[in-house]
Amino acid sequence: MEQTGAKARLVLALGTPRFADALLDAAGQCLAHDAAALMVFHPAAPPAVLVDRLKPAERAWLYGDYLSGVYVLSPFYRAAQKLKEPLVARVRDIAPKGFAQSEYHRRYFALIGVEDMIGLLIPASGSETVFMSFSRSTSRPRFSARDGKALHVSTELFQACVTRHCEIAGPMASRHIAAAASTSACKPIASGLTQREAQVVNLMLEGHSARAIGAALKISNETVRVHRRNIYEKLGVSSQGELFRWFLGSRG
Repeated sequence: MEQTGAKARLVLALGTPRFADALLDAAGQCLAHDAAALMVFHPAAPPAVLVDRLKPAERAWLYGDYLSGVYVLSPFYRAAQKLKEPLVARVRDIAPKGFAQSEYHRRYFALIGVEDMIGLLIPASGSETVFMSFSRSTSRPRFSARDGKALHVSTELFQACVTRHCEIAGPMASRHIAAAASTSACKPIASGLTQREAQVVNLMLEGHSARAIGAALKISNETVRVHRRNIYEKLGVSSQGELFRWFLGSRG
């Protein structure tokens, strides 16, 4: 009954400033969660956070490392870049196999007590993508396939509402956010690295194994190891943790 009421309020909020809150309310009724957020991805600027219902530790991460540039390593941000239709996915469904060992996972999920995350991505106006995230703390079970199906059932309605809202009110994100393309989002990852080395850095930090990096770039595992050694020497780092900290500094 409450879910039906939330969907009715969503329809009534079309074209109004209440829409983002109403959208997250309606989607959140589909599954149990501990924290949630709604943001808009744009390829030429950092994400625009429209609704924040996060716990203090998650909020500190979001407005700190994440928006400073780490968002480009997010499996959901990566999925949004090639999105054609709405997608419901648990993070483990779309992340690289080595994601659990990545510095991104250690700093976000493991460090601040997030056990699992599920997301809904919806194409919006222009090149925008609406992203709703729902997380569970380490004391809770991970999201199940049933949770994903419960959220997926309503995606057609949510997509129709997003489309209609954009027709009435314009882009989901503030216009100045979409226009103010972040220089850190567009600049080369580092002046001292070759383009191929920069690609290797991004894939490493996303959690890809040497084998997966080699397959993605069509190079041998040994070549990947050579690139990694050269990267560490050029940047003066000796671990993925140090590489991640360098990455944060390079995005500032």
